[in-house]
Amino acid sequence: MSDDRLSLTVTSEASIAAVWFALTDGRNSWWPELSLRPEVGAAVRETWTEGGQERYADGHVTEAAPPNTLGFVWQQAAWPASLHVRFDIKQARRGSLVTLSEAGFAQLPDGSVVRSAHEDGWAFHLTNLLAAASR
Repeated sequence: MSDDRLSLTVTSEASIAAVWFALTDGRNSWWPELSLRPEVGAAVRETWTEGGQERYADGHVTEAAPPNTLGFVWQQAAWPASLHVRFDIKQARRGSLVTLSEAGFAQLPDGSVVRSAHEDGWAFHLTNLLAAASR
């Protein structure tokens, strides 16, 4: 795996439809800081507080193919370039297989640090996504 990209794959006993619902319409139950509609061109915004200051990453949806694919770009104000995020949801033997990929870290001055932080963050979010999909 290159320093420019990260990819995480998890399996769930939940159906593809349940995972898609949790990722889109049901997202507020597990990731209320992220705002998006699963429509190409729709705005994406994640907000959080760090060091007592509100931070955000803005972007837009680049791909929406329910119930299998959702992609978007996002960028923090200090970044010179956007990162590309993609969720792929596929049928597994039992349930579904969810692959999250994010690319573009090589374009950032501190890309390896951001990549490491995002890998931890995505592991956290994927755990919460699967828990929400299984409810």
